[in-house]
Amino acid sequence: MPESLNPAQAEVLERLGAHVGERPTFSPDLREDLRRELRQHLSPVVEELGTEQMFLSKRVIDQSHGCEVRNIDEQERPFEWSVPMARGTLTHKAIELSLTYASGTPPLVLVDEAMASLMGGESSIGDYLRTCGDTPRAELASAANGLLAQFLDQWPPLKREWRPVIEQSMRHDIADGHIILSGRPDLTIGRATGNVAGKVIVDFKTGYRSDAHVADMRFYALLDALVIGVPPRMIATYYLDQGEMHTETVNEALLGSALDRTVAAAYKLVELKGGREPIRMAGPRCRWCPLRHDCDPGKRFLEGDDPERGDTDD
Repeated sequence: MPESLNPAQAEVLERLGAHVGERPTFSPDLREDLRRELRQHLSPVVEELGTEQMFLSKRVIDQSHGCEVRNIDEQERPFEWSVPMARGTLTHKAIELSLTYASGTPPLVLVDEAMASLMGGESSIGDYLRTCGDTPRAELASAANGLLAQFLDQWPPLKREWRPVIEQSMRHDIADGHIILSGRPDLTIGRATGNVAGKVIVDFKTGYRSDAHVADMRFYALLDALVIGVPPRMIATYYLDQGEMHTETVNEALLGSALDRTVAAAYKLVELKGGREPIRMAGPRCRWCPLRHDCDPGKRFLEGDDPERGDTDD
């Protein structure tokens, strides 16, 4: 282990690294095969949409497989920025700046520079930061500083030759843009060489682990394969407050699972648009649901009487 790396950093490097001979090779036909399969499965959805568009992101897909009543309620509520909502965006911007600032730059300096950059922009978060007041800005800076410090403590410095990219946009259009798949993973490292996979895609999380996080990363792998033709060799979810990581090696079976889940989400959404009654589904997210006090399945779940409850420990 290099002396300059602490044990957490060395573990990240060991788990995400791979020699050239260990990297999988995919068929040159993979991209077109996946695109064709999506077009075939989603053609009925395209017909139902007519002139409308459907946007499928990891969040939309995850919500479609959860409680549909809560999902509809969230869609009807106007989006509002808050400190918890903005801390991830600010932290990601600070991580992006850490790639080019001098090594050893204090986290809070990076956070302050990131906040100034966002405030100077034209995005909605820029409007929020300019108008939210000194106290929310201070709370936000403190929260982002803590997350950034954890990242810098637990991750090895991202070398330029690794081709690190923060929040790289990916998009695939189906049927001339009637259905749009899009994503923006927190971090990508490496790249494919020919048909040999070399990229690693990472999302950063705090709090409890969820099967949804695994599904999110599989969607990113599918999207990368649809765009480039070679999926990442590995996907990873890193939990900053725990210093732990869940990884999966990407193969065609994993891509097929992500494709099926994406198609199923599209059908659920078009069925709801067509007037199907939304389904209530209890789960750990009931703890934060604004509808929980008037939802019988949710109340049973929270009281521990739901036979489908299973293991819900955070």
